[in-house]
Amino acid sequence: MTIVSTSALIASTATSAIVSEFSGGRQSSVAMTIGIGLVKDSDAVFFKYADEAGEQPVALLQPSGKHLSTLCNVTLVDVSLYEPNDEYNTLKLNVTLESSTGTHVMVTSGLTTFWSMSILGGLLEMQKGGDLTCPFNLDTWRGNKGKIKPCFGAIKMGAISMRNDDLYNSLTDARSDGNKQLVERIMRDGVETVHHALTGGLVEEAVVTLDAAVSEVPADF
Repeated sequence: MTIVSTSALIASTATSAIVSEFSGGRQSSVAMTIGIGLVKDSDAVFFKYADEAGEQPVALLQPSGKHLSTLCNVTLVDVSLYEPNDEYNTLKLNVTLESSTGTHVMVTSGLTTFWSMSILGGLLEMQKGGDLTCPFNLDTWRGNKGKIKPCFGAIKMGAISMRNDDLYNSLTDARSDGNKQLVERIMRDGVETVHHALTGGLVEEAVVTLDAAVSEVPADF
C-alpha cells in the first residue's frame, strides 16, 4: 500500500533540478508529487503540489522559462488509485514514473479526466504490445476550446502516440450515455489491468496524507 505525504515535497532549488532532469537536463535524485492543471486560469499543465509551509501549487518551468509539458525518457513504475477524502472526494489516478537516472515522481489527476483517460489508454496499448518497461515521453497540454480548458495527455514512443481503441470506444459510449458509474468502472478495470501486468498483484487504494493547503486545491477537470 502506498502512503503519499506532502511533507516530503521539495524546495524551489530542488524543483529546478528535477524539472531539468525530466526535460532532458542534468541528474537529480529529488522526488515530488505532480498535479495536472491545478490552477485553472494558468496555461501551465504540470504543478508541484503545495507544501506544509502553505505554498500554493507551483507551475513547473523549464530553465528557459517555458512551462514544462513533457516528461522525457521515463519508464513506468506503477499505477494506482486513491480516494483523497477531502471536500472534493475525487477518486484519482497515480502514475509513478522513473527518469533515466533513477528519480521517481508521481503524477496524479482525477480518474475520469480526459488526461487520465488518455494516459491510461496509452499504457494499456503498451501492455497490449507486451512491454510496459520501455522508455517513453509523457506529453501533456491544455485544450483550446471553451471557458474550461481541460488537460490532455499522450504516451509517445518517438513520434507515435499510443492509444488503445477498446478503451477509447468504451469510454466514448459510456460518456455519450451519461453513465458516470460505467466510466469510473472502465477506468478502474484499466488501472487494475496495468497494475497487475506490472506487479502480478491487485490494485490497492493508497492512503493519502494531505495538508490544509492541498485540500484547498480544486478537483481536476
